[in-house]
Amino acid sequence: MLKEKLKGAVVGLLIGATLSGGVAMAVNTATWYDVVVDGIKIVLDGKQLNPTDANGNSVEPIIYNGTTYLPVRALSNAFGKAVYWDGPNYTVYLGDMNGKLEYPSQYLTENNIGAKFNKADQKKLTDNYENTYSNGLYFFGNGTAEYLVNMKYSKLKGTLYVPKGENSTLSGQMKVIADNKVIYTSPIINKTSKPVYFDINIRGYNHIKLEFENGDAWENWFNVYVGDAGFYQ
Repeated sequence: MLKEKLKGAVVGLLIGATLSGGVAMAVNTATWYDVVVDGIKIVLDGKQLNPTDANGNSVEPIIYNGTTYLPVRALSNAFGKAVYWDGPNYTVYLGDMNGKLEYPSQYLTENNIGAKFNKADQKKLTDNYENTYSNGLYFFGNGTAEYLVNMKYSKLKGTLYVPKGENSTLSGQMKVIADNKVIYTSPIINKTSKPVYFDINIRGYNHIKLEFENGDAWENWFNVYVGDAGFYQ
């Protein structure tokens, strides 16, 4: 059996690397470790597992100081458990969580492969019920936003809202389409509607499209916003 000894600098929190194929240990200073890769096999219910990271690349378990460390992402996939990385709080969650993460792994941005989805200015981060958001995007008329997520995320969360001062008499609704399948349709909203919170399961999908439809009245488009929206691991 081939035995290979590796030495590397572990900077920051190694568990963060775990979610993309690192090791299950945590430090918050720069430290040098001697680790051993020894062709370790993982067998679950008689079937050998081939650990991979979030991008499908093979990852190796390692041995450090007599203890074997396994990649969290690979084990979570094997057991069918969601894995969440809360970076600022240096915490990994597996399976059901007590409570929820306060922020997504990746916020929705205007940099997408769709069209007519734009960053909200500060004046539009308050809805018509005086709720405020730290960031937001908006659909300009009939708009779309598309993202290639490559099965990296489990949830799409956010709030669909009408900005304070909206005067349009139109109405519309948002759809979320995953790999050409509609997986969510919002209520129809207008200028008097309460904000709509959405929490959508997107596990296993590659392509996510947000689509808003509100008619074709060019002179009276109804701009609808999504606040603090993003993808969660």
